[in-house]
Amino acid sequence: MQKKTFKADKKTYRKPKRIFENSGSVNTEIAYYVLLDNVTNTMKQDLKTMVDMGRYFSIFAPRQSGKTTFFEGIRDQLHAEATYIAIILSFEKYNELDKTRFYSLIEEELYPQLLDRLGKVKYR
Repeated sequence: MQKKTFKADKKTYRKPKRIFENSGSVNTEIAYYVLLDNVTNTMKQDLKTMVDMGRYFSIFAPRQSGKTTFFEGIRDQLHAEATYIAIILSFEKYNELDKTRFYSLIEEELYPQLLDRLGKVKYR
């Protein structure tokens, strides 16, 4: 019995220009994402202004739209000045933990970022 083989017509196949990222940071060169530039609050203050004023803020957007990537960019902008220590924490995976385990895991994420930043600021 002869096995049938199919050849794809090279003219009909197109490599996708972008992909949908399904975890972690979004590579903006290859993945679809929502551009979150010029994010402001109702008083038209940008995020740096809100940070300087000690304001809290949240960003609501669909999954995998680039929120983490956006916050990493804001962190990098803030870290251009030694004044700032920006820490990124996600509570998404902690929703069903007891208090002790929750705080233990937060500590595991918080301390390395804090120590890394303090080490970098110390040597500027």
